[in-house]
Amino acid sequence: MYHGSRVWHRWMGAGAALFLASIAVTGFLLANKGRLSWMRPPEAEGGKFEMLAEVVTLDQAAQAAFSLGHPELQSHKDIDRIDYRPKSNIFKVISKDGYREVQVDGKSGEVLTSSFRADQLTEDIHDLSFFGDFFHEWLLSLVALVLLALSVSGTYMFIVPILRRRAFRKRGGVSAKKTHER
Repeated sequence: MYHGSRVWHRWMGAGAALFLASIAVTGFLLANKGRLSWMRPPEAEGGKFEMLAEVVTLDQAAQAAFSLGHPELQSHKDIDRIDYRPKSNIFKVISKDGYREVQVDGKSGEVLTSSFRADQLTEDIHDLSFFGDFFHEWLLSLVALVLLALSVSGTYMFIVPILRRRAFRKRGGVSAKKTHER
C-alpha cells in the first residue's frame, strides 16, 4: 500500500504541477497588482464637483467609451461593468471581452485614458475561465480534488515511516545505526 501510494502521489503531482505553477504565478501577480503598474491602469483624476447632480450620466460615460471605436466596446452589450469612483470623479467602463478599460471624466464626460487590463486577463487565467467554461467549472474542481489527494497521500507518506520506526523500537528492534556501531 505504501509503495502504491508513492507511485500514485508522484504521477498525480506531475500532472498537477502545470496547473499549480500557473495558479501560483497568476496568484502572485494578482496579490501584487497594486504594486505592479502594468497590471492595472492607474486611476486618472476627473474634474472637481460640488454635487452629484454635476456628474455625467452612465449613458454619457458609456457613449464616450464607445466613441473611441474599440472593437470590444461598441454597445451596452459589450460592457461588463461601469465603476464610478467619487474620490477621483471618474467612470471606469470595462469591456466583457478584450480586457479594455476606458476612464471617463465624471465632470466633462471626456475620455481620460483607454488601457489594457492585464489584471483581468491574469484573473481569468488564474481561475481557468480564459480557456472556457468547461475548464473553469470542471477542470478547476478536478485540480482542487487532486490537491486534496496530494495532501492526504503526502501526509500518509510522511507519517508511515515515523510510525513504523516507533513500532519497531517498541518491539525491541535494533536500529541499523546501533548495529553499525557494534
